[in-house]
Amino acid sequence: MVQIRLENLRKTFGDVIATDEVTMVLEEGELSTLLGPSGCGKTTLLRIIAGFYVPDRGKVFFDDRDVTNVPPFKRNTGMCFQNYALWPHMSVADNVAYGLKLKRVNNMKYTKTAINRRVNDALELVRMGDLGHRHIHQLSGGQQQRVALARALAIEPDVLLLDEPLSNLDAKLRIDMREEIIRIQKEMSITTVYVTHDQHEALSISDKVAVMDLGYVQQFDTPREIYANPQTVFVADFIGQCTFIDGFVEETGNTLSARIPNNQSVIGRSTIEGYPFEMDEPVKVAIRPEDLHHSRESSSDNQIVGTVTRTIYVGTALEVYFRVGDISAQALLDPDSEIKEGDDIHLYAPTDEVMILPVGGVDALRKVPGHPLALAPAPSRISSDA
Repeated sequence: MVQIRLENLRKTFGDVIATDEVTMVLEEGELSTLLGPSGCGKTTLLRIIAGFYVPDRGKVFFDDRDVTNVPPFKRNTGMCFQNYALWPHMSVADNVAYGLKLKRVNNMKYTKTAINRRVNDALELVRMGDLGHRHIHQLSGGQQQRVALARALAIEPDVLLLDEPLSNLDAKLRIDMREEIIRIQKEMSITTVYVTHDQHEALSISDKVAVMDLGYVQQFDTPREIYANPQTVFVADFIGQCTFIDGFVEETGNTLSARIPNNQSVIGRSTIEGYPFEMDEPVKVAIRPEDLHHSRESSSDNQIVGTVTRTIYVGTALEVYFRVGDISAQALLDPDSEIKEGDDIHLYAPTDEVMILPVGGVDALRKVPGHPLALAPAPSRISSDA
């Protein structure tokens, strides 16, 4: 097990910035996920950790060892690729043994007996101990994924790197393999970095999640903290569902309030400790649909008035779409609610469930004293390789 420390990483391809100003610590024994849409830089960052890319600036440490310029085969990392990268002409056992046959310890090869033992152990770990004799074309997609995982684990890596390992599987297999990866990772207590664009997948498997956009890590924290306290509009929108209402700050200090359309005001909270809100600053009022209620629960609850544009019955709830001025909003209400299109609706939200977020994404985070992005240059467009 190792701790991975990334310091001020930047990687460009020609004039295009792929990832920039990445500073974070991935703790030993934890599963950390790089989450974001296609092109956000997550695969680039994974490849820097693996050693396939050398950053233009910054450093990568495994514990106290600077591995920034150390080639991949000397980092003792196990990599599981999105397309599995299995040899079709080899058996399952030979695929798993491939890395062991190339690996050297103190300039000495593994013996055949040692290789066979590790291959068997790795296949047992992924519950394929009786399929070592088969060839790759005889396996299902889920079984091929298990072989790729066994090959990465057979070399007993210090770090396990998984690049969208479940994207080629159907929904049921994704769930099954997700549970297997969690089981194996916890059983081995191996430091793991997992790349995905699926927010549900990231929240369900991760100890920590790094939400990325435009090459920058906009937030790195536990799944619960990211959902409850998103630090940018992008994070709030990407993680779960959120209703956003345009507003302007009308009161700062102990109470934070904002003006919203139709001459309404809401009182809420900042999710960013130390952010210097200013009077009349444009903001986004963010409310999770499940935090809007049809009846007032406390005298301090915010009231939001709108016009219903659509309702959808989904069994456990009634999805209510409404407009506040020119802004579309959404609420999840009791499925027995008698609400129909065209109705005026009065909804209520507790003040501690109303999030008031600055606009500007990374530029807003730069205003927070002590934030890793506080001294970073302005965001630039990135490549679509991730």
